[in-house]
Amino acid sequence: MKKRNSRVKGYGRSKSRINKGNYLYGNYIYVTDHAITRYQQRIKRVNNENAKNSIIENVKRSRLIALTKYGGREIRENRGILYVCELQGNCLNVITVLIGNVDLRFVV
Repeated sequence: MKKRNSRVKGYGRSKSRINKGNYLYGNYIYVTDHAITRYQQRIKRVNNENAKNSIIENVKRSRLIALTKYGGREIRENRGILYVCELQGNCLNVITVLIGNVDLRFVV
């Protein structure tokens, strides 16, 4: 069996080295400690890292349902869970997590 040469184009980790010094590269959704605590209280008892990753993935899949007039906050929804977010520049900060009381109904 032949080893793959890591110097051949397409192999290796050359893309990750380009933005090695930029710690913000690819991270546009930030989760506050308050949101992690609320997620653990209301949704699922998991450790902080798993709660943070779960919130980020759910916000990625969520839909925008409301914008506040003052404060520039937006409310996003995914599977009955509401995420209150604040947009600051190019970054979306998740402030808190709520449980929605609205029944999801599908019209045929």
